[in-house]
Amino acid sequence: MTVLEMAPTKETTQIKYSGRKTSRAGSEQRRRAILEAALRIVVRDGVRAIRHRSVAKEAEVPLAATTYYFKDIQELISDTFMLYAEKAQSMVNVFSRKMYEPLENADGKKLAELTTGPKLVEVIVDQLLAFVLEKTLHSREMAVADQAFRYEALLNDSLRGLANSHAQAMEQKLVDFLNLVHSSHPKEDAQILVSTLRRVEYEALLQSPEEVDQERMRYLLERQVSLILKIEVDEKE
Repeated sequence: MTVLEMAPTKETTQIKYSGRKTSRAGSEQRRRAILEAALRIVVRDGVRAIRHRSVAKEAEVPLAATTYYFKDIQELISDTFMLYAEKAQSMVNVFSRKMYEPLENADGKKLAELTTGPKLVEVIVDQLLAFVLEKTLHSREMAVADQAFRYEALLNDSLRGLANSHAQAMEQKLVDFLNLVHSSHPKEDAQILVSTLRRVEYEALLQSPEEVDQERMRYLLERQVSLILKIEVDEKE
């Protein structure tokens, strides 16, 4: 069996919302508009800025609409997080598929080369870097929302469980891939890589897009990947 035949194809479990269920398309569109508005508020002002009145104003709907779909602020916050998680999960699924792309047309000696040694480090780093750049440069609002929700999860017991479940999505994708390339400790290695990604993302968010040092980001990721896989790579001058 080849590496590609062993690659997992199942996507992450479907996101589940807790607010009032809708049966009509128009109602679902309004509910979605309210959550999109709440997510914009999170990006702009933080999770604590979510209030029925402020969300209704942002969504340009009557105040009664937000209280109809969401029984309280906690439910509104939780479903706003689920909307974010749904969008983030889509990005993670794209990232996961791209991890396997370099291997798709490779066989024999080429496949062995891509799944061992310095080439393996390059394959992983290329996709990790692309993922970070997509979040911090092209989908910056998503990266900011991620930071806001992770901080709120420290203070909000109801959000903590949701945040933990969401955090496992990226980790599991890495575990699957690292298993295929014979990491000795795939779960722990995936956790280390996720932690490194979070640091690199946070540093990038503290800078303007023009100031982001992509070469330094690549070096940090390459250094970490080569260490956990115990693969030496040539130092670049």
